[in-house]
This record gives sequence, structure tokens and C-alpha cells, in this order.
Amino acid sequence: MNKFSLYCWEGYEVREILGKFAESRGLLVESESLTSDSEASSRVILGKAINPSILNINNPFPRKRLFPAKRIHALDRGDLPEWTATILPWTESLCQWAYSDAGELIGIPQRFGPFNFVINTTLISQTVAQDEGFCLLAIPESAPKYGLLVFPEFNVFHIALSLGLNPFSSFSKEDKQRFEFQAQQWFDHAAYISDDCRKLNTRLTERSISMIMSAGMFSSGYLRREGFHEIYCITPEKGPIGGRGGICFVELNTVPVDTPSYSDSIGFLEMILSPTIAKSVISNQVNCNPIVQMGDRRIFDELDPDLLKALQWGTLEEDLARCVEYDLPPDFDELLGIVNTTIKNSKDGRWL
Repeated sequence: MNKFSLYCWEGYEVREILGKFAESRGLLVESESLTSDSEASSRVILGKAINPSILNINNPFPRKRLFPAKRIHALDRGDLPEWTATILPWTESLCQWAYSDAGELIGIPQRFGPFNFVINTTLISQTVAQDEGFCLLAIPESAPKYGLLVFPEFNVFHIALSLGLNPFSSFSKEDKQRFEFQAQQWFDHAAYISDDCRKLNTRLTERSISMIMSAGMFSSGYLRREGFHEIYCITPEKGPIGGRGGICFVELNTVPVDTPSYSDSIGFLEMILSPTIAKSVISNQVNCNPIVQMGDRRIFDELDPDLLKALQWGTLEEDLARCVEYDLPPDFDELLGIVNTTIKNSKDGRWL
């Protein structure tokens, strides 16, 4: 029996996606979840990950790290000729991350969205949260009680934004010192810290905390689907990045060069683009998140009003327009190192 391995942000490994693919091809499957794009990228480049047939990772890493290191394939456009036909028009800019600098197709985009912070509206006003944005944590000691989701790359962006800094510009020595101090403050004053969104989400629904920083529909959307409509994913109204104050992402599904079977990898990409499976990518037992292929009526028409409400569909295009795309800024590795050091030094009883 041939093997198929999936290295992904959680969701694709569920039975209705990976399980169905395994059954259809008679494959022995395994999966590993990631919570840090930088770590996953480094592991694949160094050959220290499971031998993945598919690597699902956020948008800048295929173009800026993995493809230049010759660790993922350029895909034959003839294998997936229609993937661009059904994307939402207002996600076209995000979908350009599917291509290398030279224009080769290097991954298939699917899940996307703003990713900033999540509130319980019974404890903090949606209007206040959107207006204040990350300034709510300018002084963490006096902020509403919060949990901190440890997704290090997003932590970098959001800590910078709480200082009024544009994370995509070069930082001065003073800016870096301020950033390091602020990172420590964010972790010191968090009520709870975890890289497991479910544990933090439980505290949010129990009203033990008012908000989760570095969170969004990807991490908390399933709560809204389950009827917790007081849980709301916030995109700041404004901020220091040319007037914008939020970050958005798109994941790319890529094929590593040492995949056990290129044809199986392409088969998986074909399957997740099919309307039936695409709906399961949007909503499954693990998470609830929009996909760029919702421009396909065969997919969109299968989504009931309650699910669209859970996805905050009514404001999604507007929210996305208030975000800057996830990228690797000039000081990214240094700032990420500061955050990772802070994480290691902050392990205590508040960790879930």
C-alpha cells in the first residue's frame, strides 16, 4: 500500500477530506499539523519533516523560501487548468501568491481570511474593538483580560501593530528595543497562553477572558457555526500600514519535490477543488473558514445562511480590504527570534 503524508494547518487531515482521498486511492495516510510557518518551512528545507506529499503553508513561504530552495515543485498548469476560474474576484491579489517571481505555478490557494483577534461581544464592544484595533494592547497591563494564541509569525505582526509600528518596514534600533519589551509585556500579562486554539476558545466562551489575540475565523469560526454568535472575529478599522491595521493570509497547497507520488499529490489537489470536498474544507469538525473558490456557484449555493453568518460573509470583502497580506518584512527573522525567545521564557501555569 502506497503512503501519502500531509503536513498542514489543521483541517485538511479530517476524515471527510484526507480519509476520503485515502479510500479513493487505497493509500496509507499520515498527517502532521503545524502552528508555525517558519518552523514548517525550515523542516521541509532541511528534510526534517515527515516526507510530505502535500505541504499546506501560508502564502509567503512557497515563493520566498521553499521554491528558491528547490524544495517544492513548479506545477504543470495543464494538471489543474481551471483552478483560477472560480475564485472570488476580490481575492485575486491574494491568489497571486500561487506563483513564483518568474510566474511558475507553485501552489494552489484555498483557505484565506483576516487573522487578527477575536472577542466575546458580551464583554467587549465590537465597535470599540474595531476602532481601537491592536491599540487595545498598547499597554497590556491595563488591557481587557485576554488570551494569547501562540502562532509566532502572527504574534510578530500584531505586537508591532500594538506599538503603532508598521511591521513591514525596517525597524530602527530603538524600534527593535520597543518591540522586544512589548513582546515580553504581551506574554507577561496574558491570562492564558496556548498554541491550542480550542483551549483558549473554551475560556472565551466561558467568559474567563474577553478576547484572544492573534486569532481569527480560522481558529474560532467553528464556535460561531455552533451557535456562539457572541464570538466575533475583529478586523481593525485602521492602523499604521498605510492606514490599514489588519493582517490577512491565504494558504497554499504545495507539492514537495520528494513527494512519494507526484500523481497522488496532484490527485489530492484536484479533490480539494471539487465542489463536494471544497465544502468540507470550508466547514468540518475541526474548523470553519472561507475559501477563495467560493466564487463557484456549485460551492456557494450549498452553503446555508447560518454557515454564511458564521463565516461573517456579509463583511468579509470589506474586512479583507482593511488588511495587508502576510509577507516576510526586512526584519522578520530577527523579530521572530525575539518572539520565539519570549515564548520559551514564558512557560508557566498560564499555559494551556
